[in-house]
Amino acid sequence: MKQKALDWLRKNKKLRTAGLAFCALLCANMLVYFVFFAPASARLKEKEARYAELRKRYAEAVLFKKQKETLTGLRAGIPLQKDMPLLIKELVQRAKRLRLSVGAINYDIAKRGQEGLTLLAFSFPAAGSYPDIKRFIYELETSGRLLAIEGLDLGKDQGRVKLQMKLMTYVKGNEQ
Repeated sequence: MKQKALDWLRKNKKLRTAGLAFCALLCANMLVYFVFFAPASARLKEKEARYAELRKRYAEAVLFKKQKETLTGLRAGIPLQKDMPLLIKELVQRAKRLRLSVGAINYDIAKRGQEGLTLLAFSFPAAGSYPDIKRFIYELETSGRLLAIEGLDLGKDQGRVKLQMKLMTYVKGNEQ
């Protein structure tokens, strides 16, 4: 049977030529693939990994730039120590606008920090309706000022809510 198939191929020149052409094209195709496409695929993976790394570094740089601008803006927004009475006056006015009665404000300049910033802690009592106190706390938290609520005590007295609040902020030294 093998012999008959080989004899038939020798006699049929067109089929033999087509078979040889097919084998030659298959070899050429494999040569092109292994010489050009396989290395290009590896280079593409390397380039994609490099591109992902560069995108990550760029995103970090953009984030750093935004944070730096934000911190610079925060630093510029910190009041001077001599402007502290204005900060307290603004607090009292905000409370009165919301129909809260404010008691005496006590403040303490705790310690001088880095970069000429001083930590300022102050506390005060206030009284009013619960919605007004809630609104006052919300306005303090969402104000543009750098204020931190350190302590908050609520109580009730004759139908009014009493609030004892301790706030902290930073002030710059007067020489800046």
